[in-house]
Parts: sequence; C-alpha cells; structure tokens
Amino acid sequence: MTSFYLGLALIIALTINARYAVVRALGSLAAATAMGFLAWSVVLANTDGTFARVPAGDNTPLLLNIEAALIGLGAIMLLLSIPRQFRRTDATLPWRNTLTAYGQITRGLHWGSATLVIAAFTIGQFVSILADDAPERAEFLATHMAIGGAIFLLTFARMFERLVRPSPPTSLPAHGGHFLLYALLIATSVTGLALATAPVPLLGLSLPNLPANPLAEPLHRLVLPLILLLLFAAHLVGAIKAIRRMAR
Repeated sequence: MTSFYLGLALIIALTINARYAVVRALGSLAAATAMGFLAWSVVLANTDGTFARVPAGDNTPLLLNIEAALIGLGAIMLLLSIPRQFRRTDATLPWRNTLTAYGQITRGLHWGSATLVIAAFTIGQFVSILADDAPERAEFLATHMAIGGAIFLLTFARMFERLVRPSPPTSLPAHGGHFLLYALLIATSVTGLALATAPVPLLGLSLPNLPANPLAEPLHRLVLPLILLLLFAAHLVGAIKAIRRMAR
C-alpha cells in the first residue's frame, strides 16, 4: 500500500504540470479519482459496520465524514479544472521559481505533498478506530507512518526551495499561511515519530523514532489533525485561485 501511494504522488507530481494539455488533464483526473476513492471509503465505513464499532463519544467518524466531504469537494474542483487545461497554450515551465512563475520543482513538491497529506490523514484516522486485532490495522499503520516520513522530508524540501529561490509575489496572509502549513506538517511528523515504537522504514531508509512524550499522543491524534482539517477547509475556499496559479 505504501508503494501505491508514493507512486501515485509521483505520477501526479510529474503530470499535473506537464507541458502538454492531455498529460495535465490525465494528471488532474488521476488526482481527482484518488480523492474520490478516499472519500468513498469513508462513505462505505458508514454502512459496513466500521463506524458502528467505535466507542460512544469518539468523534473520529464525524471528523472522517467532514474530511470526506472536503476531499470530495476538492476532487470536484480538480475535475472542473480539466477543461482549462485544453484552453492553455502548451509551454515548458522553468525548473526553478522565478518572480513571475512557480517552477516545476515547487509545483511537483506541492502536488506530491498534497496527495500524501490527504492519504496519510485519512489512513491515520482509520487506524485510530480499528481494533488492535483487526487484520488490516498493521498494514494501515505501516503505510501511515511511511507516508508521514515522506511528508516530513518533502516539507523540508519545499521550505528549502521557497527560501533559496524567488517566487511570484503573494499577500502577507498567504505567505504566513504557507509557513503555518509547513510548521503543522513538521509538528505532525515529529509527534508521530515520538509515538512510533520502532524506526520508521521509508524507501530503504529508517527514520528514527523520537523519545516518548506525553503530549505527543493528544497533539498527533487530535489537536494537529483538527488544525490541519480547518486549514485544508480554508485552503479550499481559495482553491480555484490556487489551482489556476499552480496549473498554469
């Protein structure tokens, strides 16, 4: 499962900003399809008994349903962006950022990270409600941790690219929002490593788990996911503008 999501993120990163319209459209379709499947998995959990086994008072099913609605909305927006791909002039983008355009590296990191964040968030919420003896829990948890490690590394790559290269001017709130997102992603990854009981494998490497901390569990499983969910909702408010900027 880990290889599937990492491969999906790579495909989306390479295609959604490709030179030719048909490749960009296929990348947007792949991203929208993956988001649709994630949203549908939550819908199925409402009917197959998965949520019925969750203890009373656990708000995770509610959070998952809210997330499914937001992911579904994001998928619809991506689908609506596809016709625009064929109205754009095919052009080769610069590899690095300039003052007038985002480069291929930034765009690829953006879409690859977004794919992995959505997958990790959804899988992590499912892990928290699955019984310890559920046969699929171990695979879900391993996938969640590996994707979290990839997000951790990609976030530093995104920050480095933003710091060392110029980029198109953005408003102060948007600029602050970007770095708030980076901080949240790093904090979520760090608290996740603190919860891990063994090194986290990632593409042949091992990310070390951090010393246990009593704040790690509530932060990783409740506080930070809630803030990320709110930030994702706020991001969707400006998604049409964001999609236009990152896709042209």
